[in-house]
Amino acid sequence: MEIRKEFYLPNKSVLSLYNISYLENDFNLITDKISTSLGNRKVDINGNLLSSNGFRSIKLEDKKVPVYRIYYEEDSFIKSLTSINCGHEIISFDKIDEFISKNNNSKYLKALEEYLQVFNFEYKENYIKEQVIKRALDELEKNRDFYKVERFLDQKYFLEVALENDYKRKVQMAKANERVLKLGNRKV
Repeated sequence: MEIRKEFYLPNKSVLSLYNISYLENDFNLITDKISTSLGNRKVDINGNLLSSNGFRSIKLEDKKVPVYRIYYEEDSFIKSLTSINCGHEIISFDKIDEFISKNNNSKYLKALEEYLQVFNFEYKENYIKEQVIKRALDELEKNRDFYKVERFLDQKYFLEVALENDYKRKVQMAKANERVLKLGNRKV
């Protein structure tokens, strides 16, 4: 299944908006491959290493049949890679950026380079704060009859503050995205 989301990169004084897409199968394959190369191990609930075909049987009190539990002990880098697979509309590499800034290791940079090959980037448009705020305020203005004057001014103020904060957050994400792409030698 192809997944399409939005992705921001800094572009001088504005943000560039991209569509980012990837195939779920490719994404899962590459994260599994990276996980294995970084030392993914099967462990039981206590962290004891399991052989590839051995399972530890755990009998739960309320069940008559033994239940098998397998856990994967993975390098913490994998958590930062898989965090983008959540249900958000916007993909940000900020968790990867945070991890690599603390653990600048060649094995992680090599894994990151391989990981970034899964994604396709398509330029969409420039995302300009003033235009976004103007569009939102125009929409509010169209529905002005619904509000009393004081309530309309409150709505307008809070909308401007919310959009300003959202833009700042997207700028931070865009800068993190740019750093990660540079570290992974990926050009968009």
